[in-house]
Amino acid sequence: MSLPAHLSADHATGFIPGETIAQYELGTMRNFIYLILDDATKSAAIVDPQKDLLPVTDLEMNGYRLTAILLTHSHHDHVAGVGPLLAARPELPVYVHEGDVFRLKNVPVKNLRRVQDGERFRIGEIEIEALHSPGHSPGEICYRVASARGPHYLLTGDTLFIRDCGRTDFPESDNDAMFDTLQRLKRLPDELVVLPGHHYARETASLLGTEKKSSPPLQCRSAEELASLP
Repeated sequence: MSLPAHLSADHATGFIPGETIAQYELGTMRNFIYLILDDATKSAAIVDPQKDLLPVTDLEMNGYRLTAILLTHSHHDHVAGVGPLLAARPELPVYVHEGDVFRLKNVPVKNLRRVQDGERFRIGEIEIEALHSPGHSPGEICYRVASARGPHYLLTGDTLFIRDCGRTDFPESDNDAMFDTLQRLKRLPDELVVLPGHHYARETASLLGTEKKSSPPLQCRSAEELASLP
C-alpha cells in the first residue's frame, strides 16, 4: 500500500477536493493542523488549531461546516487557535482527554467533551476512535479516522513523529508511559496512514508499517533504551 497522493509530497498541500484529510503546516514550530472532512454531510472537524484560521476559511469556501475541535493534547502550540474559534463559534465542542484539561483554563466547561480511551464518535458519517497515548503529555490522544473510502488514518499529535517520537523530558511527561504507548501503536494495522503533529522529517506522512521498520523509538525493547535515544 502507498500513501495518498496529496500526502506524499514534502510539503502540506492543504484542502484537496474529495479527500477526507486536509493537512496544513502553520506556525513557527512547524505544526501540522488537520481538517477531517465528511463529504456526505459537509461536516468537518479541525485538529490542533493554530491562530491562523486559513483551514477554516478553506472548508467554509468549499461548502463545509465546522462542527468540532479535536485536541491531541493541550500544549500551547496545539491549542493556540481554540480561543479565536470559540469566540466566533461558541457552540463548538472541544474534544480532549481528561488528563490534559488542566491547561485549558480559558475554555468554558460547557464546550469540553472529555473523551476516554477507546471512545468512538462521529464527524458526519466518519467514525473517529480516541486512543489514549500518554508519554509526551498525560492526556495525549491519537485519533484513528475511519474514512468511508480510501485509507484509514492515525493522527498522532506529539506521540509519534516520522522516525521519532515526542519528548518525555517535560514536567508532566513520562518515558515509561511513552514506551508502553509505542508498544500499543505497534499492534495497530500497518496500513494506517500516520499523520504527525509537526513537520520534523522531510516527509509529511508515513505508513505505520513503514514506521515499525524504520523508526528508532519503535525499535526500542525497553523504556531505558527509549530514554537513551538522542
